[in-house]
Amino acid sequence: MPDYREIFEQRGRLYHRAMETYPGSRAQEFRSVVAAADIAPGMTVVDVPSGGAYLADYLPAVTLVGLESSPAFAELASKRADTVLLYDENTFPLASNSVDRVLSIAGLHHVEDKRQIFAEMHRVVKAEGRIVLADVAAESAVSRFLDEFVGQYNVTGHSGWYFGDATRRELHDAGLGVAADEVLSFRWYADERVQLADFCRTLFGMVAADTDTVVEGIGDYLGWHQDDSGWGMNWALRCISCSG
Repeated sequence: MPDYREIFEQRGRLYHRAMETYPGSRAQEFRSVVAAADIAPGMTVVDVPSGGAYLADYLPAVTLVGLESSPAFAELASKRADTVLLYDENTFPLASNSVDRVLSIAGLHHVEDKRQIFAEMHRVVKAEGRIVLADVAAESAVSRFLDEFVGQYNVTGHSGWYFGDATRRELHDAGLGVAADEVLSFRWYADERVQLADFCRTLFGMVAADTDTVVEGIGDYLGWHQDDSGWGMNWALRCISCSG
């Protein structure tokens, strides 16, 4: 299975195209994680891995540092984040005790052993700071959608190392205590069902599936919902918060 950098060097620009074409589709997701982080104006916030720094649209007036291992994503993130830094071997080019918040949204399931990256988060965050980690829960409907459906149709396959009991052990090994551990449930939205299917198809690089196939797959694995916001598909992340 390719690692995070290899995956997004291949399909990072497709992912970015989806986020640019349908910029509000994941608004509930980003707002939910930002709320859990309790971010105040003037803070320094690290987003890792930052992707295209899409989190910037949901933050107050902060200094946003995007950390990326994918050069393709780092280039794209530079349009939104105040600073973008490349890191390698899960080691951050940041001073110890230098940031107020570390956030990570839906990128760590591409990392098998997370102890080093958790230790780096612990190192760079201030004693009074907070680390908020939101990712797919092990053995959830979302993990099955990603590994069974997305992996069948995209160019890199999909087999994630999702948040579960091992994640709690890795946090402990990195010296981090857990202050909160909850499931955030929300929806991704678009005006029309086919638009949301196109968003998912592009985001996950499912080049071997047509839009109708993705519509059916979303319905089978996750479920559709229609309301005043448009067409929504159910999604959820396990959100773990740790103090500095």
